[in-house]
Amino acid sequence: MTLKSSRFTLFSLTAIFTITALIVSCASAPEVPEGTTLAEAYENHFPIGAAVAAGEYSFDSFARYSDALLGEFNSLTAENAMKPAILQPKKGEFNWIPADKIVAYAVDHNMRLRGHTLVWHNQTADWMFTDSGTQDEQRAKAMDSLRDHIAAVMTRYKGKVTSWDVVNEVVADSPGDSPYRTDSPWYQAYGGIGYVREAFEMARAADPDALLFYNDYSMIDPGKRQRVLDMIDELGLVRDGLIDGVGLQAHWGLSYPDRTTLRDAVRDFREAGLRVEITELDIICDEWDQELLADRYENLFTWLRELSDDIDGVTFWGVADDHTWLTDFHGFTNYPFLFDTEGNRKDAHRRVIQAA
Repeated sequence: MTLKSSRFTLFSLTAIFTITALIVSCASAPEVPEGTTLAEAYENHFPIGAAVAAGEYSFDSFARYSDALLGEFNSLTAENAMKPAILQPKKGEFNWIPADKIVAYAVDHNMRLRGHTLVWHNQTADWMFTDSGTQDEQRAKAMDSLRDHIAAVMTRYKGKVTSWDVVNEVVADSPGDSPYRTDSPWYQAYGGIGYVREAFEMARAADPDALLFYNDYSMIDPGKRQRVLDMIDELGLVRDGLIDGVGLQAHWGLSYPDRTTLRDAVRDFREAGLRVEITELDIICDEWDQELLADRYENLFTWLRELSDDIDGVTFWGVADDHTWLTDFHGFTNYPFLFDTEGNRKDAHRRVIQAA
């Protein structure tokens, strides 16, 4: 055998071995069992949740969706039922029925439960504030109202709701004259941002065992993220043990954020001593871009799985395409989830399962 032919033979054998190894590797790669749920696929990574409604605005997730569909998830968040204007529309008059229904379902089905939200500039009853009197009197009225509300709500669900979005969306999208949302009735009544610290103090006192979160959108943007971190530092929330984590709302698009942007956001919050959850995930998408949606979700969950040591949970802001706030907000029909309008699994569901 010549040197040339021996080299050729060696090359051929190497190539055959490599190709055979690849075939064996591909053939032996674990396949996801048919019927695997989202919760099952990610049980070793993080809880998978959904925001649900209980008839507070006519839509009832439990009447619309089967237990099998809701069983795709192992965590629930009240989409609207625990917001102040729904729970206590008038002083001392509580509407517990929708929230109780969600809590009971979660408890009966051994699901994690997140409370949303105690302080927000929106969906907050006017009775909590007064326009009359001095700044001190307006502040006192607002804080008394908030203290009573937080105590009543968190005491009722103590031991059942394991984490709360205590404060929602108080940081401005752009700095301008203030890093904070100064048009909030809470900011105006308090005369500054100090109400955020007081809210966390009230929540910690009401249920010391609950995990307490600040929740906001666009915190993957470096500028807004830094404003949030500055606020948390300025108010001493981590230093004094008043906050446990942040919720990234994740109302995202088909191309943003990318892997690096998401990784940097999670890293910055974790380095500040904060837990991180994805709390309101949906992808803005019309009927015609569903394959792009599947690509997007597969990539996104691949990245989230890579970050699973630093992420405490991922919650979709809805269950299926028949009920999403995005349609009203953006002015066109959105199809942002893993299940279609009839509750059937979309290709995006399969791709998310594969990404696990």
